[in-house]
Amino acid sequence: MDAWWKNQTPEQVNDALRMPAKLVAELSDAVREAYEKGAGQGFDALIESILGEPFALLPKVFVQGELPPTPQGFISVPAAAGTLIARVSAIIALGALGMETVSYGCENDGELFVNLVVLPGEGRNVEKSKGGMRGHTDAVTFPFRGHFDPDNPDIAPSPDFVCLTGLRNPDSVRTTVMPMTGVLADLSDEQIEELKKQQFGIRSQSTFISGMKLILGEEHGVDDAEILLDVGNETWVRYSHSSISVDTDEQPAAAAANDAFAAACHQHCKSVVVEPGDILLVNNRLALHGRSDVGGEPGGESRWILRSYGLDTTGLTKGQRYTKPPYMLFP
Repeated sequence: MDAWWKNQTPEQVNDALRMPAKLVAELSDAVREAYEKGAGQGFDALIESILGEPFALLPKVFVQGELPPTPQGFISVPAAAGTLIARVSAIIALGALGMETVSYGCENDGELFVNLVVLPGEGRNVEKSKGGMRGHTDAVTFPFRGHFDPDNPDIAPSPDFVCLTGLRNPDSVRTTVMPMTGVLADLSDEQIEELKKQQFGIRSQSTFISGMKLILGEEHGVDDAEILLDVGNETWVRYSHSSISVDTDEQPAAAAANDAFAAACHQHCKSVVVEPGDILLVNNRLALHGRSDVGGEPGGESRWILRSYGLDTTGLTKGQRYTKPPYMLFP
């Protein structure tokens, strides 16, 4: 990274960020060689271990560069030295896992990176930006990778990984992660089977709704969805406490399983502080994630995390990806 960075102008770095797949192809061999030389162990073993874990914190993987005041909106990311190196590092980290850095056209104008910051003013979104966030997977209504939406096969899968890149965190706000290994161990076999049945309603998370209405003409949702899915020797999850619905009267067993699942998530909550220079990779199939209260005032030196998505795109169909920019997925 250091050697590549020293030979680039800011304009060249900005151009590279518009083509993340090409950037990974250019740097992946160098990253592999540098790791194996420095660590004295195989790179493939490292990657395999990360892919099987609910999350991985990569501490101090980039040197924090110069930053402007913390933005007061989710988009766009300022083109400063500190954000450029952070974004390149996130793309390379996801690429090392075999993931392409992607966005969705219906969320935050399809921006590849989003500022997780406190918003100014008043209203629900402002209070939400300051408050804690319960456990969820991102893009919860989109299908699992390898599956299709029941009504629109062009809807791309939800991301495999959520990538959180630290720029500022003066109050050491905690990111929370709820690994499914612990959660499912607390549930009975009968409850787990209920959660695998296609009997739950899922509505869109708020950051996707306006874009979906613009692109699809309506908010996207799934009427008969499963929360858990067995894939190989793993059990994948898609869940959001505020987006799942089930008829308590008509489906008491499903409702009870959902309540037990939510309670188990609360019991198996791990905390991670993402500091400047850190990258947190959360497996969007094997864990939920959230955060503690942020609080504070917008702008200045307040908390600033960059969020991006990683997906194994080898199975995408032509209709699930926009032509320009190529990293943006439908809808």
